Amino acid sequence: MPPILIRHCRAICADHVLPAAAILIENGLIKEIGADAEIRSDATTIIDAQGQFLAPGFVDVHCHGDGTNRFFDDPASVSHHLLQQGTTTVLATLGYPDMQTGNIDAQLRDFRQATQSLVASNVAGIHMEGPYVNPKYGAQTNRGVIKDPDAHEYHRWLEEFKDLIKWWTCAPELPGAIPFIETAVQNGGVVGAGHSEATPEQLKAAIDAGLQVVTHWSNATGNPIAAQYKGTRYPGIDEAALVFDELTAEIIPDENGLHVHPLMAQLLYKAKGPERIMIITDAGYSRDDDPVETGKPRDVSIDAHGDLAGSRLTMSGACRNFQRFTNCSWPELFRMAALNPARLLGLDQELGSLEPGKHANLILFDDELNVSKVCLHGSFTEN
Repeated sequence: MPPILIRHCRAICADHVLPAAAILIENGLIKEIGADAEIRSDATTIIDAQGQFLAPGFVDVHCHGDGTNRFFDDPASVSHHLLQQGTTTVLATLGYPDMQTGNIDAQLRDFRQATQSLVASNVAGIHMEGPYVNPKYGAQTNRGVIKDPDAHEYHRWLEEFKDLIKWWTCAPELPGAIPFIETAVQNGGVVGAGHSEATPEQLKAAIDAGLQVVTHWSNATGNPIAAQYKGTRYPGIDEAALVFDELTAEIIPDENGLHVHPLMAQLLYKAKGPERIMIITDAGYSRDDDPVETGKPRDVSIDAHGDLAGSRLTMSGACRNFQRFTNCSWPELFRMAALNPARLLGLDQELGSLEPGKHANLILFDDELNVSKVCLHGSFTEN
């Protein structure tokens, strides 16, 4: 692969923005990054960024689809569409509503076969959002598969699909959840608490078992314990997540703050800091949602019962909204949208930031976060 030199960009590094920057790509890796005037190369391919921002590609660990198709219906189309939008690493999420009773193993095998045929894939694995979640919380809980952890079942999955399943969401309060979390973590998985009414004590027990994440913070959660006195509050899973430093919190920042109110997003940002937040899309829409129905917000999915059921967000849109809500800096934004999820996946030595030796998974975009070019392992696609 011939060297590529990108010039005249504003490079978003881990803790600063480098103006008038250049980046040299060789063999699909970042070779050098620095001031434009200082980098010399005999690269025959030179891209003039014309002052656009250069950043690591988005890493979305919670994504069911692209707003039109779902991963487990058409993985090739979805992965390609997401790549065009700047998501260079994604976990295909299989949620409980789409899990088929008695057939989840076949779903996983079919997905593996479909993704193995992709020439250049941004799919890093699967996020299992279920089936071990609380049926009291979330949309479409009357569909798919929801159940308590089944040791025989998850041991079978961990044996056959260890290379594929990278992330799990479960409710820590369910019977058998703690042994499940311990087993999943021992097998290299990341486990998040979601669709849950775990108490702070139950959440702490799950952390001690290896839990690292709260899935879509302040969505599909509840508190089963009433306060001792009228007019006071007992903390639930969302409040506890703000306090426990061991936890990273996912957030879905849609344009109108329907998943997470802008003030709540500010609270999360102040309490956790950019080191413990991950921006996600949870894109995937409800199958009974009509996207062209007038009066509906454009970047969320509303099911037939009027409930929120995921989003139609892109990562660039989610980042744009979160920055508008919190006024976070560019380096902080891409820590939350690339480096933090890469770290939890154990991939932060390979991707998630602009550093020599890492994969050239890059995006170019303007001041409004409109993505113009996407690079995956040193190969550019143009929008």
